[in-house]
Amino acid sequence: MTLSVSTQIAPGDSLSSFAAMLKSVAFANELIIFNMERSDAPALELFQQFKAKVINITIPVVVEEIRKRQIQEAQGDWVLVMDYDEIIPSALRDEILTLTNNLAACSAYAIPRDNYSLGFPLRHGGWERDYVVRLIRKADLLDWPKNIHSSPKVRGCTIHANHFMEHHKDESLTQMVDKTNRYSRIEADQYFAGGLPPVTPPTLLRKWWMETLRRGVFKQGLLDGKIGLIQSLYQGFSVFISYAKLAERQQSHKT
Repeated sequence: MTLSVSTQIAPGDSLSSFAAMLKSVAFANELIIFNMERSDAPALELFQQFKAKVINITIPVVVEEIRKRQIQEAQGDWVLVMDYDEIIPSALRDEILTLTNNLAACSAYAIPRDNYSLGFPLRHGGWERDYVVRLIRKADLLDWPKNIHSSPKVRGCTIHANHFMEHHKDESLTQMVDKTNRYSRIEADQYFAGGLPPVTPPTLLRKWWMETLRRGVFKQGLLDGKIGLIQSLYQGFSVFISYAKLAERQQSHKT
């Protein structure tokens, strides 16, 4: 059985994180990079260095819009879908090779992720180990819904892998703010389409502080120390921005 790795990179994504990811998946038979409008020389040199098949595309609203194509373009029997800020440790590498070489019984595997922010591990606050369906037998793919954070639909079973990948989701505060600005617009559009009630000043305050309390206290994010405090306050801010943009949409719709 052959294994393809399919990934993507966009403007603003860290090349150092991307290079670390590419190095960790060098065991694959094929590497496909969906290039989302990167034309800088360091990125193009990295593509060549890892002998990748490059597919140039316009930047999608959310990455789920291209997930199905990421699998369809692969030549391997199995496809491992990776984000630029994830890393496959050696134990997971060995498990993936065992699964794909021994005619695994299931069609897809949900891989656990250990999440990191600003270089610190996140053990609480709702950011502790999560599972993402990323290892998929190509022949069994049925569809990948285009809504944010969706999982693929496959013919057959999906089970959990035993070993974890690393997800270095926030390299810097600047990256966090840029990501919030991008995704808050998407969330505000979804809220507006869903017909949420008009946003009021009490709504904005309540959303900010309830999310901060939920992350920091109820989900014990503060047990992670400084990074837990930063993340708890920041996630409240992120929710606030989404609702503030919704209020902006509602106001502009009236005029």
